[in-house]
Amino acid sequence: MSTKGCFANGFSGRHMLLSLVIFFGVMLIANSMLVYYALDTFSGGDRPDPYRAGLDYNDRIAAAKKQDALGWTTDLAYDDAEGRLAVTFHDKTKAPVSGLKLEGVVGRGATNREDQKVAFKEISQGVYASGIKLAPGQWVIAVKSWKGEGGNPVYRLKQRLYVSDRP
Repeated sequence: MSTKGCFANGFSGRHMLLSLVIFFGVMLIANSMLVYYALDTFSGGDRPDPYRAGLDYNDRIAAAKKQDALGWTTDLAYDDAEGRLAVTFHDKTKAPVSGLKLEGVVGRGATNREDQKVAFKEISQGVYASGIKLAPGQWVIAVKSWKGEGGNPVYRLKQRLYVSDRP
């Protein structure tokens, strides 16, 4: 039986240096690859123009205060059988709000691949509907409404909607 181990002349300082260089070299290559893929796949921004959105931040706060002062309430409903998404608007006195122009985007919360623009039409006083078929799962509905033509939106609605599996 031999007492020498796997190195014929023993484990010297040169072997230790080579082991450390290989170990840290592998770590450097692995970390470099992880950093490259992390930076290459996600820019860090969650909107198309974050700088511009930051500049408009105070305007958004003022618009939210105006919207709160209106005292409007909304109800969002989806009818799977008819393929219809409906939004109902009521004012402070619970009277329906008519004469609005609505635009919306319906999409998934985690990706924008299934985003769909929807246009709403007033089908009765204060009830606006759009024909759209939604697959089962979680959806995010973002709606902007105007009174008259142009200008800034009077009311913004962003709400989650769950569509259950069809039997």
